[in-house]
Amino acid sequence: MRAVSRRAGRDGAAGFRLPPYGGWGIAFVLPAFLLLVVFRIYPILSAVAVSFTNYDLFSTPRFTGLDNYVYLATDPQFHQSLLASITYVAGVSIPTLVISLALALAFNERVPFRNLLRTGAFMPVVMTAVPVAVVWKFLFHPFGLVNVFLSKFGIDRINWLTDQSTAMPALIVVGIWRAVPYFMVIFLAGLQAIPKDYYEAASLDGASAVGRFRHITLPLLQRTTVLVIIMTVIIAMKAIMNPLIMTGGGPAGVTRVLPLLIYQTGFQYYRMGLASAMSVVMLLMVLVFTMWQLRLFRG
Repeated sequence: MRAVSRRAGRDGAAGFRLPPYGGWGIAFVLPAFLLLVVFRIYPILSAVAVSFTNYDLFSTPRFTGLDNYVYLATDPQFHQSLLASITYVAGVSIPTLVISLALALAFNERVPFRNLLRTGAFMPVVMTAVPVAVVWKFLFHPFGLVNVFLSKFGIDRINWLTDQSTAMPALIVVGIWRAVPYFMVIFLAGLQAIPKDYYEAASLDGASAVGRFRHITLPLLQRTTVLVIIMTVIIAMKAIMNPLIMTGGGPAGVTRVLPLLIYQTGFQYYRMGLASAMSVVMLLMVLVFTMWQLRLFRG
C-alpha cells in the first residue's frame, strides 16, 4: 500500500498519469499500423476504385463501371500475359520448393565448411535485382558464357532471349537461381526446430533415412512448406524486373508477364483504369490461391 501511495504521489507531482498497459501497446503499434494503412491498404483501395474508371493520369477519372473488366475478358494480350504469368509461376515455384528443401537437408548435416557454404549459397538473395538481370542478360547472349559452356558439349549457339521457345525457360532459370537460397534458409530454420529425439527414436526402431524423412521431416515441416509455397507464388507472380530488363516482354509477348503488362498499360499507354483492373484481377488470383493452400493443408 505504501509503495502504491508513493507511486501515486510521484505521478501526481509530475502532472500526468501513466496510461494503462493497453494504452502503451496501442502507442507502440500505431506507427507501424499507420504505415500499413498509408502504404498498403490505401493504395489497394485506391486501385480498386480506379479500376472502375477511365483515367489517363492527367484528366479527372471518369466512372465507367465494369467496362475495364469486360474488356479484359476479351483482350487477347491480357490472356497471353495471364498465361505467361501462370507459366512463370509454375516454372519457378515447383523447382524452387524441391531444390530449396534438398539444399536445406544437405546444409543441415555436419559437412566441412558448412557455415561458409551457407553464406555462399545465400549470396544471390542479397544482390541487387537490376545488376543481376543485366549480368544474366549478358550470360544468355548468343556469344555469352552459357553458349560457350554448352559448345563444349557440341550444342549449337542458342538465341536464348530472342527465341520464343527459350525466352521463358531462361527467365525461369534466373528466377529459380534467385529464389532458392532464400527459401533454403526458411526450410533450414524449420528443420532445426525439429527435436533430434524424434530421429534418434526412429533410428532405434530401425527406420530408414527415407522413412524418417517421410514420417518425421515432412509432417513437421508442413507449416513451413505452406509458407514457402505461398511466398514463392506471390514473389513469382510479382516478378517484373527480369522480364523488363532481359526481354522487354518479347519475343512476340511470350515473356510479357502480368506485372509487366500492368506497368506498360499504366505508365506507357496511360490507361491507369485498365491497369488497375489488371492489378485487382492479379490480387484476387493470389488471394484465392492462398486461401486454397491454407484450406488444403489445414488438416
